[in-house]
Amino acid sequence: MIENLIWDFDGSLFNTYPAMVRLFKQSLAIHGYGASEDEILSLMKETLGKAVDFYLDRGVDYAFYKDFQRMEEELDPVEQPPFSGAREVCSRIKRDGGVNLIITHRARRTAFKLLDYFEMTSLFSEIVTKESGFKRKPDPDAFISAIRRHRLKPESTLSIGDRDLDVMAARDAGTKTCFFSQDGSKPSIDVDYIVDDLLQLGRIIQED
Repeated sequence: MIENLIWDFDGSLFNTYPAMVRLFKQSLAIHGYGASEDEILSLMKETLGKAVDFYLDRGVDYAFYKDFQRMEEELDPVEQPPFSGAREVCSRIKRDGGVNLIITHRARRTAFKLLDYFEMTSLFSEIVTKESGFKRKPDPDAFISAIRRHRLKPESTLSIGDRDLDVMAARDAGTKTCFFSQDGSKPSIDVDYIVDDLLQLGRIIQED
């Protein structure tokens, strides 16, 4: 039975990519570089750092990234909402005595900005961010450490992510894995579940 959930943040719990890609494209354009949203999204879903380095290597001034950070800081949280079903599923886990965790590469300040705005912070027992100092996914150390700290049973814990590196880290930590595919994408590794709507997690939790 699934008792606990470990969430990725961007593209899994919160629908942040559309706004991030739009702002990233705008910041590049300010500095005279044109890029497609598909290209930016593909790079950004690997890591934001990879996307930044990609364009720096093509001669774009680093100031473009500073502009992106400024625009993201000023962005209205309403433009980066939680996915439909996220609140309901997390509330169910907490109501039933389970644990919700977040493991993200996102900065603590911006993660809490969205969680606080949408009044979801209290649903999570811990939010592991880039400031926590763990190796980046797909390294499983952050998962293994969180599982130990909260005394979770890996076999009763489901990890949700929208990228290969999310589910790879979760798999190597021993949890069950769920790939969230809102855009029809498929993982390159075997996973336990694939969903395109977070409300489908309710059935998985109930049936597992």
